[in-house]
Amino acid sequence: MFGLGKKFAEEATQQAEQAAQAAVNTASQTVQQVVEQAKDAGQKALDEVCKVAETGEKAVKNVANQATAWGKSFGQ
Repeated sequence: MFGLGKKFAEEATQQAEQAAQAAVNTASQTVQQVVEQAKDAGQKALDEVCKVAETGEKAVKNVANQATAWGKSFGQ
């Protein structure tokens, strides 16, 4: 009688341990997905900043070239 109860207790403990491990695995996968999404979003933001910086640099060069052209046309 006691042997049967002990066996049920062991099985219940094992099932609880398996359920806990599955929950940890699921949580770990979720965290990894969130980290990957954050990395992707950060990379996209950095790419956008670089594009804006390049556009700004081109605009500054264009203004400088235009100023040089105006100076030349006015004999300076």
